[in-house]
Formats: sequence, C-alpha cells, structure tokens
Amino acid sequence: MFTRRVVSPESSQLTVLALDSATEACSVALYRDGDVHEDFTVIERGHAEHLLPMIDSLLKKSGIRLFDVDLFAFGAGPGSFTGLRIGVAMIQGLAMSVDRPVTPVSSLAALAARRTGDVLAMIDARMGQVYHGLFSVGKQGQPVPVGEEVVNNPADVPVPEVERLTILGSGWDSYADALHDRFDAGLQLEFVAGEYPHAADVARIAAHELNRGRAVEPGQALPHYVRNNVARKMGE
Repeated sequence: MFTRRVVSPESSQLTVLALDSATEACSVALYRDGDVHEDFTVIERGHAEHLLPMIDSLLKKSGIRLFDVDLFAFGAGPGSFTGLRIGVAMIQGLAMSVDRPVTPVSSLAALAARRTGDVLAMIDARMGQVYHGLFSVGKQGQPVPVGEEVVNNPADVPVPEVERLTILGSGWDSYADALHDRFDAGLQLEFVAGEYPHAADVARIAAHELNRGRAVEPGQALPHYVRNNVARKMGE
C-alpha cells in the first residue's frame, strides 16, 4: 500500500526523482515546482558506483528528503542490458523504501524529447544493430510515439514518410555512414551527434503522464529490452 500524496502534474508540489542508465551516459534528475535539476555524465561503465552518490548529492543540494519524493521514474530502455538492470534495481529499491510508485519511461522517448517535430531516436544496440523509434514531439517537449520501438540493422531502418526529420542518438553516431546513405532521399534532415537520453527528460515525461495510469508498484517496474536475445549481446 503506497503512501501517496494527491497531486496533479500541474501542481507545484509534485516532486519526481528520475534516473537513466540505459546508455554510456549516466544521469539523475529532480523535478520540483515545474523546474528540473540534473546531474549528467558519460562514463561508459561503472553506473552502479555512480548513481547513488549522484542521487544523494542532488537531493542534498535541493534540500529534499527521499520521503519528499512523490514519484520515481527511470529510463526503461531499450539500451544496455547491464545498464538497464542497474537502473531498475536502483529505482525499485529507492521507491520501495518510501512506499512510492514508479513510472517507466522509454529511453528512446526521452532521447527524442531533446528536439521538436518528427524525431527518429536511435540507440546503439551493439552487434551491428540499432534500437529506434519515431516520435512526434510538440513544442512542450512531450514525445508521442509513431509506431513501435524496434531493433534493426542500420540498412533496414524504415524511412518515415515525413517532410522534415531529426535523427539523433548513439545509433546515429555509430552507424552514421550507412544511415546517411539510406536517409538521403529528398527529406529535409537534421542529424544531431553526441546526444543521449537524459534523466531530466525522463522526469518531465513522467510528471506529464502522472494521471495516465503509467505509474506502477516498484516491483512491477520492468525494463523494456526490445531485443529478446539480450544474453547474446557483446561487450557489456
């Protein structure tokens, strides 16, 4: 039984603690009074050692106790198998300790939220493949999925039927040549290098979706792997 406060996404009292560890990036964020404070770093490995100190530091700087958090959120993937396991274990433990719900947020959606318009978010899936999802992102930064999130070889990623398209994420960074050749077909394109999912965007999406039934009990907060044969992934 959760000790839940009755709050709405518009309420200045809503406090959301979020993290994302689905990629090489590691980030934590605190949403409060409509503002978001974030600690973000790219560390390749060692997410488990970094996350808790980052969370402790962020809470102390903000003058917030863990019990003051109304909702926990995490980047649920797709992404690194190891990173996702670390993230979900961390957020489940924190949420259970104060009896609060958890909202899983697509890491591709969080990535797409960094731009507006039609956005193709891509995360390197290793093994020569990319996780990808197409989103329509409004001016307020809320990504709406257009179709399913899937994994493909770069040469097999579908070209959306849109006039303008932004492509970003580590999937683009890793397979830029193959993807550029495939998408250079009359579209007005913007390619953005060096972007990762951010916990700040995870927190904003979770706050926006508070009353949409996305929050679950901590034990039911699970990662979204997309690829079934995760055990075969190399280099993690």
